[in-house]
Amino acid sequence: MAADWYTLPGTPSDMLTSERQGTRRLKTDVGSTAFYEGREFYTFRQFDIAPDATEVIKVVATGDTIVQTFGAVLILGECSVELVVGGTEGGTFSTPLPILPANGMSEAPSVSASVTMAAGGTHTGGTIVDVLLLNAGSPATQAVETSASEDLPLGFPAGTYYIRINSINTADAEGLFRARWEQRA
Repeated sequence: MAADWYTLPGTPSDMLTSERQGTRRLKTDVGSTAFYEGREFYTFRQFDIAPDATEVIKVVATGDTIVQTFGAVLILGECSVELVVGGTEGGTFSTPLPILPANGMSEAPSVSASVTMAAGGTHTGGTIVDVLLLNAGSPATQAVETSASEDLPLGFPAGTYYIRINSINTADAEGLFRARWEQRA
């Protein structure tokens, strides 16, 4: 009886790269399982915030979520970007942000996002759990694009969170906010 060298006892054959002895390897992938299962999503929002003003984004997560990237690119002015838990909201959050699947390939499963985001209201107080500071300078002829991001995973339970983008100078803060997350299965 010939040995089946392609099938190692206890190892699924789809984890090996080849049937050829001496060249086969265990498959590894730099991507996450959540990406291939369609459970990673991202969003973005351009902003142009008047001096000393704040734009607020309300985030509602209906399940456990791991924030993978939380960041901004600033092309003019100075701003802080805060991720906040708790506090008091006001006004109406009526401008939805796009929630897009990170894996748009044809073989990706269709999964509904468990996170929604909308801008438009106000928010005060709460506990800041992450903050980014950006300074691109002003006036526009002297501004230099700058970016900052939190690329370490941050896990959160289901709940309501707020992102406050604060213009902290005498010039408008102009830029782009981005976030990417994984929803737990």
